Amino acid sequence: MTENAVQTETPVGWGPFTRLWLANAVSSFGDGVRYTALPLLAVTLTTDPFLLSLVTVAMALPLLFSPIAGVLADSVDRRRLLITVDVSRAVVVVALALMVLTHTVNLVVVCVAAALLGLGEAVFMVASQSFLPEVAPPPMLTNANGRLHVAQLIFRDSAGMPAGGVLFVALAALPFLLDSASFVIGVVLLATISTRTALPSRSDGVRPRWSKMVGEGARYLRDDRLLATLAVMLGVANFFVTAMGAVEVLYVVKWLDLPAGVFGVFLAAGALGGIAGGLSSARIAARTGTFPSALVCLGLAGAAGLVMGLVAQPVVAAACLAVFGFGTAVYQTLTVSFRQASAPPELLGRINGVYRLLGTGVSPLGALAAGALASAAGIQMPYVLAGAGILLLVVVAAGPVLRMASSREDAA
Repeated sequence: MTENAVQTETPVGWGPFTRLWLANAVSSFGDGVRYTALPLLAVTLTTDPFLLSLVTVAMALPLLFSPIAGVLADSVDRRRLLITVDVSRAVVVVALALMVLTHTVNLVVVCVAAALLGLGEAVFMVASQSFLPEVAPPPMLTNANGRLHVAQLIFRDSAGMPAGGVLFVALAALPFLLDSASFVIGVVLLATISTRTALPSRSDGVRPRWSKMVGEGARYLRDDRLLATLAVMLGVANFFVTAMGAVEVLYVVKWLDLPAGVFGVFLAAGALGGIAGGLSSARIAARTGTFPSALVCLGLAGAAGLVMGLVAQPVVAAACLAVFGFGTAVYQTLTVSFRQASAPPELLGRINGVYRLLGTGVSPLGALAAGALASAAGIQMPYVLAGAGILLLVVVAAGPVLRMASSREDAA
């Protein structure tokens, strides 16, 4: 089977990407409102760290379906897939808002909603990362990914998350209603995007079985040792990052002793660091190289997480969260751009799917571990473990990654 990307008559430039950026910005604001409101809603139902971690687990479990999402991204029109997912997620959050309004919500309902939204996010992330090269040519990918990441940080973390806390205090259902509206606006913007490339259909009209397509993505990743190593690194890092996130609301209101309404404002500190990282990723990579930059910044994130677990001081914690956001933003932008530029376009969806399975499949375990550890040893301990674990990951992986990257550059 031959599936090469074909050029269309659409001019190459920032125009279509700007619409994609706006769609992401609007949806990101709604996501931020929901990301703050969902744990706050869960806290009104239970304060048990382990039970609260189940909400994160429910949202993370659908990430195991990332390979299937990758097959979908390679089998159907990627823009239409993004639209369908956003419409479905809007329905879920409207239903949740109605249950909050009618006081029929419980922890099981919250977990089910989190699982459905997590499934939508798993499909959306794979499809959107595969869709971006259809909108932006390879020389623009690093800047494009950086701008998308910045949009998430500005509208989701800096604006949406603080707004979510305020709106939840005013009316618990309001954040979820606003989130559904953001999905609808995002769908309208996605519908106006024209692409610069398209993947042709098979001449015989027959697609391989899904298992075969997943296998193609897995084999490509297996044969590309550098990409495979990055996928495993992402999995280890996400285990620790999810552990931090699973108890984040308790970390703020219990360990730092801050009011619940400040939760979103505190998280905005991480967004500010991430904005700086997303905007500067291309310049940093141009000066010091893609992989040295990515590894150093990941190490900075690990050190910041470790300090957050050792010092119970709000200003120090907020500063460390900003450093953590900067480091993870640079690492994510550079590694995602590398994957998009190096993988064949016709296989990108299934490669992304298998990559994300390795990179996010252990996230539920991180959440469960954090819940158990926080219950047994204290709310701050998942941060100590996460920071030390990320630092160790960088120390172990730096040599092999830099050698493989150097070999690839020499071959090119």
